[in-house]
Amino acid sequence: MIIRRVEDCEDTSRKIKSATSASTRLLLAEDQMGFSLNFTEIEPGLKIEMQYDHHLEAVFCLSGTGSIEDIDAQVTHNISPGTIYALDQHDAHILRSETKLELICVFNPALKGSEQREPGGGYPEP
Repeated sequence: MIIRRVEDCEDTSRKIKSATSASTRLLLAEDQMGFSLNFTEIEPGLKIEMQYDHHLEAVFCLSGTGSIEDIDAQVTHNISPGTIYALDQHDAHILRSETKLELICVFNPALKGSEQREPGGGYPEP
């Protein structure tokens, strides 16, 4: 059984900070669960363009408001607590935060832990 708390990961290699987010990587590839699970915080007023070519991602909003734009379909969906979105087609998207967003993000294949988004908005190939 694996037990971890977000606050226990604060000053460890599991806490990854970037210009747009802070991500606490609670489950990683080394945990051998078949996926990774992150608690991600995004500050208000941001616009982040992303596309994960090598990963699928599902995101559950715990708190905050924003939107996700499907770039190819040119459709925007509102995000609020209780919303889930799944990038099941390696979808190019734009995430906008109106208020601070707190998100649970699940990646398959699992992240190793130190990945940072590349210029195209995704993570490197596992």
